[in-house]
Amino acid sequence: MNHCNGTRQGGYNLLELMITLMIAGMVLGFGIPSFTDFMATNRMAAAANDLVTSIHAARTEAVKRRQPVALCASSNWADAAPACDLGGGAGWIVFVDVNANASVDAGDTVVLTHAPLADGINLAIDAGALPYILYGANGFPQAAGVGPAINDIQLCDARGDHDTGGGVAAGRWIQIGPTGRPQTYRMQAEVQGNPVGGC
Repeated sequence: MNHCNGTRQGGYNLLELMITLMIAGMVLGFGIPSFTDFMATNRMAAAANDLVTSIHAARTEAVKRRQPVALCASSNWADAAPACDLGGGAGWIVFVDVNANASVDAGDTVVLTHAPLADGINLAIDAGALPYILYGANGFPQAAGVGPAINDIQLCDARGDHDTGGGVAAGRWIQIGPTGRPQTYRMQAEVQGNPVGGC
């Protein structure tokens, strides 16, 4: 003889399941764009920090070694003997530039190499400038005989002129001051008003 013990089986009915799925969909709908923007902002900050760190390294090495040190764009930055690409290589190198000509020659020592920026981050420099920065032994910037050096660097991504919150721009502007110290600007008004032209 079968007896029913009066217990109910737990679980969701169809209405409860539909409501749960609807709420999950709404949370994902709001959360994914915010997460995507957060990740893009982190990529931009990392790119700017990497570039500024390399600029500081070039300046520090020039003072420490008491010799000119250059940072330049390089297409073959990963090679055993990388070279400057003043046409605009993707990566960059920092090297002791004994004759201060923004070119890796015999006797020059490469002290740092860096891969290209993350996909989707575009770099622009002053109109007419060549993609190099040269520091003299005193740590001050100077021009090589090949043409004018970088004073301003602009980093942008697909978000363009976008406020990520609190007036902070999606892009970044790095300025090399007269003393050679790089300054990073992140406020939208500054990034959009920089000499390179904004994102």
